[in-house]
Amino acid sequence: MSLTLVTAPTTEPLTVSEIKQHLLINTSTGEPVPAVITVALASPAVAGNVTAGAHRYLATFVTADGETSAGDISAIVTVADAAVNGKVELTNIPLGGSAVTQRKLYRTAAGGTSYLLLATVSNNTATVYTDNIADGSLGAAVPTANTTADPELVSWITAARQWVESYTHRACITQIWDLKLDQFPESDDRIILPKAPLSSVTSITYTDTAGVSQTWSASLYTVIAPSGPECAPGHIEPAYNEYYPSTRSIPDAVTVRFTAGYGAASAVPAGIKSAMKLMIGHWYANREAVNIGNSTSELPLAVASLLWPFKSFEGVAA
Repeated sequence: MSLTLVTAPTTEPLTVSEIKQHLLINTSTGEPVPAVITVALASPAVAGNVTAGAHRYLATFVTADGETSAGDISAIVTVADAAVNGKVELTNIPLGGSAVTQRKLYRTAAGGTSYLLLATVSNNTATVYTDNIADGSLGAAVPTANTTADPELVSWITAARQWVESYTHRACITQIWDLKLDQFPESDDRIILPKAPLSSVTSITYTDTAGVSQTWSASLYTVIAPSGPECAPGHIEPAYNEYYPSTRSIPDAVTVRFTAGYGAASAVPAGIKSAMKLMIGHWYANREAVNIGNSTSELPLAVASLLWPFKSFEGVAA
């Protein structure tokens, strides 16, 4: 028997805001802002559209969550005469972390102090840009608040959910799995789907004795999906007076595709969320294992107590 994740959850049981509230840390913290950009007049000199005067530059990072506030401000670069040298070269544009998908570049108007949108760099790889934009074409002002999520907290939320799911043999948020078996059970046995709560069974496919892939009709079997926060795993059994098909004797001859999970984050039991908060709080405060007496603890002791009611043993290989 093997279990393979087909479609991972698209959300998490906890938000970054909830974790920040639990940790009592600043709600405005997120992706670190970019470092300084290197700026200089184009060389050799060339006419361009940058308005004559003194300009400064900065960048922001953009993630799926939002945009950082202003990064470090560059040195001044002065265009004396746009007809002679009206372009500015930006180099060493900072690269962001793995969550960053874009960078936005901002510039002051000639002699100004407000930073206005110059351009969007639609990747996290390019480090150079040539500014050839007049003041009148600059866009919106740089954000004053960092609306991105803290990338470290995001990774801890995912890690905590995965640990909880492994420990309890449950699925927190809706996800799709493939259960693979070498053969169907004996005629009166059930197929236990070892991820609770079971939402639905998409299909049951198998390789028949002739080596041909077949789909077992849903009308020939019954799906039992217990409900409730501490429910047992779901299972499949043949319908009345029906039997499991015969399969070829090969590994993974049977594949059951099913959907499991509580659904939306709001439906995940409070005990599971509380355990995740304790885990993340522990990781935040202790970046290594903690010695307690003569033992070493990598997690708060209350985590197991909170999760014990949700721990499932049925259908799990020893």
